[in-house]
Amino acid sequence: MKAVASRLHFSSLLFAVLLVVPLSVIMARFLIACGQSPDPPSIKVVNLIPASLSGESNQDSEPFLAIQNENPQVMVASAFTPNPFSMTGNAPVYVSQDSGQSWALNAITPVQRMTCDITHAMATGENHPRGDLHAGTLACASAITLDESESNDVASSAAMNVQSTRGNVDQPFVRAMGVSSGDRIYVGVNDFNQANGHTATIDVSVDGGATYRSIPIEARKTAGQDGPSVRPALASDGTVYAAFFGWRKFDGKTATSDVVVVRDDAAATGTNPFRALKDPSDKLPGRVVVKNVAIPWSNAPALGQERIGSTLSIAVDPNRSAIVYVSWADKGNKGDIYTLHVRRSTDRGVTWSKTDLPGATIHNATNVSLAIANNGVVGFLYQQLSARRWVTHLVQSHDGFTTARDVVLATVPADQPVGQFLPYLGDYDYLLAVGNEFRGVFCANNTPDFANFPQGVTFQRAADFSAKTLNDGAGNLVPISIDPFYFSVPVMP
Repeated sequence: MKAVASRLHFSSLLFAVLLVVPLSVIMARFLIACGQSPDPPSIKVVNLIPASLSGESNQDSEPFLAIQNENPQVMVASAFTPNPFSMTGNAPVYVSQDSGQSWALNAITPVQRMTCDITHAMATGENHPRGDLHAGTLACASAITLDESESNDVASSAAMNVQSTRGNVDQPFVRAMGVSSGDRIYVGVNDFNQANGHTATIDVSVDGGATYRSIPIEARKTAGQDGPSVRPALASDGTVYAAFFGWRKFDGKTATSDVVVVRDDAAATGTNPFRALKDPSDKLPGRVVVKNVAIPWSNAPALGQERIGSTLSIAVDPNRSAIVYVSWADKGNKGDIYTLHVRRSTDRGVTWSKTDLPGATIHNATNVSLAIANNGVVGFLYQQLSARRWVTHLVQSHDGFTTARDVVLATVPADQPVGQFLPYLGDYDYLLAVGNEFRGVFCANNTPDFANFPQGVTFQRAADFSAKTLNDGAGNLVPISIDPFYFSVPVMP
């Protein structure tokens, strides 16, 4: 079972991101030649591949994003990106110090050449004096090893400090909260070291990463393991939620699964954390949001060129911890391959909406990510396969999706390029709320066509938007590939 569910990711060589020169709106022709749409709107979409390495044509998928709370101009992005200069050097992350207008590659991840999985976070909350970056990184050169590490200066070339290392885990997912005594770090992992198949686990550090303890959050019988996705979410009052897939049966093709949410009211600092929610059906820790849903599992292309099997997201209102949303994907209705659902609780996870929120059942879609802004507006990021195109949506709502505003960030051909490895776009993308913006990352086909990016786009790499072709900067054509994109969208009132 472990060999089926543990997901290794491999990529060929990818490249650094250099700085973007600010461009004026009045230089419309120059902007088009350089790959930026004229009259850029308040919505920002940026391709991260740099001009100096425009010749690359590799598959750079599964992106993630962290934002420094005290200085939101500083951000860190990642993807399946190897060190472009050294086969033995550290794997890189992308760093922006100007709110995403420009990015630089910084090889500071403590994994040789490239990561297998990586997520990362900078602490939210009122106490974050240094804006440390905390990362959970899988090395997979010879065996799967998790490094939990930190950097107190993402612009420095110094490698991240490894604080904890262990093996036999999958898909780390990192969140962090700043408090007066230091950062508290929460890493959701599928941990095959746990007994009785209770693999859904949160690694918790309450001392800035100096020490970690691994806390299993599954309380019920499993099919030998839980699903790969284990997702923590933090509120400013110290409430910590986590969502996971409790696998009850697995036949190799379909996981019969509960969607389970646990909660801790003291930032997981107590002796027995994540036991605040109990399900009325069996009195065990962990509220079952939905029971026995059928989740198709495929490590081969199933939704277009993408694999499927463990799509999950949870978000809590940062200022009203009673309000929490969860989204997952399952088999859905007849004729669907993979269907997204969104449910809500307004009483700290005790009860949940019994059906999907209106307008929040999305057919043939994946890569869901939820976030909630300070004003309570929910952001709902997902990628949908529609008419042989991957369409990336950001939906916002202030009333539980009774009304909503939908922004299409990208609509690109789904059959180009042919994937070199799985996942094709990624097992996840990511969305965060900061101030009056939703910021996030997704991956997509990089054809330089403004029709593919309805809100406009900036390409840093050499591109001819008139001919809709990429080139290496010297006029030689470059094949279309998968690139990471950063975006910023204003939060609706």
